[in-house]
Amino acid sequence: MDFPDRKAPADFPHLHDIGHFNERLMAAIARVNKIRPYTLESIGSVGDHDIFLLSPAMLNDAKPRILSAGGFHGEEPAGPWGILEYLETATEDELKSVNHSFLPLVNPTGFVAGTRLNIFGENPNRGFVPELLEKEMEATGSNMAGPSVEGGILMSHLDRLLALSRDGFVTQHEDSDLHAGFLFINEKEAQPSAFSKPLLEALSRHVGILQDGGADTLRTPELKNGIWHNDIDGSFEGLLTLKGIPRAATTETPGMKPARARIDSNRDITRAFVEYARKIKLTHPL
Repeated sequence: MDFPDRKAPADFPHLHDIGHFNERLMAAIARVNKIRPYTLESIGSVGDHDIFLLSPAMLNDAKPRILSAGGFHGEEPAGPWGILEYLETATEDELKSVNHSFLPLVNPTGFVAGTRLNIFGENPNRGFVPELLEKEMEATGSNMAGPSVEGGILMSHLDRLLALSRDGFVTQHEDSDLHAGFLFINEKEAQPSAFSKPLLEALSRHVGILQDGGADTLRTPELKNGIWHNDIDGSFEGLLTLKGIPRAATTETPGMKPARARIDSNRDITRAFVEYARKIKLTHPL
């Protein structure tokens, strides 16, 4: 379902304007580079649009490595904008305290159209776990026999993305039918954990937390205190968990809230991720 404010919400008229997004992204990267050198590269393209990876030019071996991603689904634009606004406001201490890499916008063609799927009708966040493909096709009616075009691009860089997300991964999503937010968390720790608490706080501050059992169109007994814990699916975050990434979160901001509140929440989620990650004690130094 498309967001009701998809075309031009009054509080954020550039919500699906990729030209404006990329212009601000390049300015933000120029700003970041004055603090800590970063490398921006296209890891592939779909249609006329690049999928960008932004990573520190030199990794500090004594610091954690984390990866933030947004825009797997095009009708979920607050993630990319939240990551961008984090890059526009990140402090020197934040940028230097961790090795933080970014996939700001994974599904650019969906972002432009304001649609969940890409221009080929594929879901860019499914098909990553081969043993779950049949189950996914039965549950969703999809005929995808593997990752989408975007997913194939990510898979071609998987070893590198695993290295960049070695200590944690957060992917920012939205749910167009909800009035409050929640988290999917994959990690061994009991919930709420030191990882999930700051992410929940950022959601709570701007958009509220979905009550136990769900609300609106999401009703599930798995949801406890705003957290859906350890449910592996065929998503990219599911793949990273199966590949050994110790903590992965999918944040879900509610599409029924104003765009500005959702973007603010995702910006602060990115900042909360950094604040958590800087305290990680490395158990597997390079």
